[in-house]
Amino acid sequence: MISKLRFNTVVGKKVLMAVTGLAMVVFLIGHLIGNLQLLWSGAQFNGYAHFLTAQPVVILIELGLLAIFLLHIVDAVVLLQGNYAARPVPYHTKKWGRSKSKRSKKTWASTMMMWTGIAILLFVPFHVWHFKYHNPVASARPDSGQVSPVVVGVGSTGVNTSGAASAPSKEAYDLALQVTKEFKNPFVSGIYILAMILLGLHMYHAISSALTSVGANHPRYQTLIIWGGRIFTVVIAGGFLLIPALILSGLIDPAKTLATAQAANNQVAQVPMGVGK
Repeated sequence: MISKLRFNTVVGKKVLMAVTGLAMVVFLIGHLIGNLQLLWSGAQFNGYAHFLTAQPVVILIELGLLAIFLLHIVDAVVLLQGNYAARPVPYHTKKWGRSKSKRSKKTWASTMMMWTGIAILLFVPFHVWHFKYHNPVASARPDSGQVSPVVVGVGSTGVNTSGAASAPSKEAYDLALQVTKEFKNPFVSGIYILAMILLGLHMYHAISSALTSVGANHPRYQTLIIWGGRIFTVVIAGGFLLIPALILSGLIDPAKTLATAQAANNQVAQVPMGVGK
């Protein structure tokens, strides 16, 4: 089916929209798995972030994601323009789909797709700037040098990877501490929680719609596809939302677990050689 598509047709554009959307969903799965490590241990989360930043291929993956994201946006705009061109005169009165037919699949999520999409478009650059370039937190580096892994970033922390107080080209900063600090701010957590709710609304309709666009729309399995997409959406959006909510409420504090791990490392480093023999 897809091999015979012409992407200058409406059907082709919808398939392109579905494929790019599903590709970003795959990224969200991996991103959530990595982020949830913060709930267990700040040191573990820093180790995960350090591993990612040390891989040269990550830059290529980021560029690929950016291309997919932009293609998804452009395709959405083109489809929207096509819809308006097909009916330049708006309806005299608008009715909720299910008020006309109980078989209508229209929901609040499908009605708000354009607006939730715009919200996500605004949120993504803010998110990247916020945790990659905004006020990085210098990693605590005791004299022993025994610390959990840190992330090598682009922010100016005044602490390099060897612990010297200088301004090197690459500097070490503590992503777990930074995330904890930011999410303890109710305003910041509020932005992220609202963004995840809007992401959930977008995915609530988008998952089943995308699967239908690529041909997974057998009548026997349609109900399973719809509800499977909705449950999956709750897991993904809810998982991301859980992180700022738990940190803001004080139920978890990754900074404390990180400090505990660093203190334990210090004690181990200070044990005299030959003790216990």
